[in-house]
Parts: sequence; structure tokens; C-alpha cells
Amino acid sequence: MKPAPVFLDKLGREIAVGDAVCYPDRNTLQFGTVKKLHAKMVTVWEAGITYNWYTGSKKYPHDLVKVDGPEVTMYLLKLK
Repeated sequence: MKPAPVFLDKLGREIAVGDAVCYPDRNTLQFGTVKKLHAKMVTVWEAGITYNWYTGSKKYPHDLVKVDGPEVTMYLLKLK
């Protein structure tokens, strides 16, 4: 079995499953969480989406910015 790839965000920080990230989507900046790491891309699940058909967005790791802190935690808690 291959070892899991190491992905770095725009600021050079390591990205892992479950991390909160911001990413571009069309003309907007979206906020979501990392759901899966693929060979070259990352599957990101937009925060607040609960549709059964939604499968997330695949983004390149260098397009993501990892965010953290109390504001992010409170935002995620309000969505649930």
C-alpha cells in the first residue's frame, strides 16, 4: 500500500482530512472541510451543505488555505 501523500496549502502548511479550509469556487471564496486526499487533488466539502447528492469539490492543494481559530469553530458549530 502506498503511503498517504503530503499536501501543502498556499501558505506551506500541511493539509489533513478534517481540516477547515477556504478555497475559490467560480467567483466566490468558499469555506469547507477536507474529506479525502487523492493522488493529486483534495476533496473539499462545502460547509453547511447537507444534500444527499452532493459529493464535494475536487481542488488542487495549492488553491486551498487552511484556517483555524475560535471564529472557525463557532461558525462550524452554528451550522450543525
